[in-house]
Amino acid sequence: MHKKTVSLLMPLMLSLFLAVSCSKSDPGKVSTAGKAPAIASNDGTAIELEPSPEGFPLGLGTSEGFALQLFDTPGANQGFKKFPPESGSKRHYDEFTLDGKIHLVITEESNPPKLYFDENRNGDMTDDRPAAIGEGPLLVPNHYSIQVLYDDEKVVAPYRLWMFGSNMGGVRFYPKCHWHGTLTVNGKPYKIVAFDGNSDGDYSNDPVVIDANSNDKAEDEEKLTPGRSISIDGQQVTLVSISPSGLTVRIKM
Repeated sequence: MHKKTVSLLMPLMLSLFLAVSCSKSDPGKVSTAGKAPAIASNDGTAIELEPSPEGFPLGLGTSEGFALQLFDTPGANQGFKKFPPESGSKRHYDEFTLDGKIHLVITEESNPPKLYFDENRNGDMTDDRPAAIGEGPLLVPNHYSIQVLYDDEKVVAPYRLWMFGSNMGGVRFYPKCHWHGTLTVNGKPYKIVAFDGNSDGDYSNDPVVIDANSNDKAEDEEKLTPGRSISIDGQQVTLVSISPSGLTVRIKM
């Protein structure tokens, strides 16, 4: 039975797997073997975006995502199978949903604080990457950078989040990262931004912004969902798709 505490308290290759850091100290860049900048097909041109550890790009906002309850003991139905060696610091045991999939999480009130993330979702908390290290001294509020596995894309992508105690209950989060790239129309570059505005780890259900007037603000007409278009310098630009990871957009002109 859970006992809830009141204590205060982003390359791995497997086929075409990639992993990059999206921490504030080392934002990193996506790299694949022989990365191509843009590939044209009948489904539009695929443009690979780059990760950034900054949140709220172009003035975009977000909703709070639900993260943790900070349970003192692992629940019998949570699926924990193996735990990291004890460190002597207080730990909390939770489930955390990103990209529609449940991930087990252990948070640790160590110095610095740590977040163990079950990236491969197998219940073994010892066979993933090293624990994410908090950027500040407290368990929460704090920034953590994790890597999320997107099975259908065969991609591991970075995700930086700001976790905080919420007056709505539990610990919640905002994404503090985004993806960005460049679309060239008639020889002129335009910024592309993908941001997880609904805080669920799935970029495919969020608008992609093309900064058509180059004012570094996301105007309503610049927010595209698949099938929507915008006119840029006399060209009709249509968003075909955005991958759940945020790595790839497809655009047709």
